[in-house]
Amino acid sequence: VSLLEPDSELYNTGIVDVFHRYPKMYVIRPQFFIPIITLLRNAAMKAMQYKTDLALVKAQNIDITNFENELEGFKAAFGKNYELASRKFQTAIDEIDKSIDHLTKTKEALLGTDRNLRLANDKAQDVTIKRLTKGNPTMAGKFAEVKNGG
Repeated sequence: VSLLEPDSELYNTGIVDVFHRYPKMYVIRPQFFIPIITLLRNAAMKAMQYKTDLALVKAQNIDITNFENELEGFKAAFGKNYELASRKFQTAIDEIDKSIDHLTKTKEALLGTDRNLRLANDKAQDVTIKRLTKGNPTMAGKFAEVKNGG
């Protein structure tokens, strides 16, 4: 509103809302242009700040989501590696047990062989000419001949 209705008390007070006639319309005198532009500028600056803050919050939420996803991925990979290592550890323990059993059986077999060799040695030590010739008069005579000189 400029020179039209210069004496209108309604329009001289400042910014007038005329939504009842025209949606989204305000009536303003020229002397109020700078204040309204300042208000619009400040509102736009605040809106930009809010948008920046909102983008920052969204980025933080995305960072948290990414962190949670990475944490879950790490936990899954660690669990898989733990399971694999646990299986290999158990396999190694089982193989050690089998080796111990095998070595125990080998030890028992060697001890049995040692006993048999000792018994055979004891029997060999007990062998005498008298025992060898017992019940064999021909051999007894030959050994007696050798013993008596000849």
